[in-house]
Amino acid sequence: MSSVFRLLDAVSHLLFRIACLLVVAIVLIVTYDVLSRNLGLPMFIWAVNSVEYAMLHVTFLCLPYLVMTRGHVSVEVVLTYLPVHVRKAWEFVLHIIAALICFYLAWHSGKSFFTALIEGTYEVRSFDAPMWTLYASMPLGFGFGGAQFLSFIARGESFYGAAPEAHAGM
Repeated sequence: MSSVFRLLDAVSHLLFRIACLLVVAIVLIVTYDVLSRNLGLPMFIWAVNSVEYAMLHVTFLCLPYLVMTRGHVSVEVVLTYLPVHVRKAWEFVLHIIAALICFYLAWHSGKSFFTALIEGTYEVRSFDAPMWTLYASMPLGFGFGGAQFLSFIARGESFYGAAPEAHAGM
């Protein structure tokens, strides 16, 4: 089972690194776009659309890594005041609900991905982009994000890392 967890974590890291490369590309494209406008250099007509698409993909490619590292937003106030056994049960329920939501969204975004792929639809803006490229990162992010939520249960780890008492009063 630990090899499955290592593989899941490796894929999450890989998706995160791809997202980091996209962020670097966004910075470079935006920097050149601003400089070219101010210095009278040739402009890339595809810059704005490319940055929009990259930001979309960064969001979903980061999801599994953020879940794995507990970097997502969560509210622990209620858990802080629950007895330990109730908190453990509530965390279990939260893991299942979060995983089910992720898998549901992975399913629907996957259907959209395959529909766009089969129909061959395009988004026409400053350049023509196949619609499936817009959906490509969504099922990956949601699917592996859901798997990361379930891995907390299988690993016997707390969703929140440290016990909520350690965060009380912050």
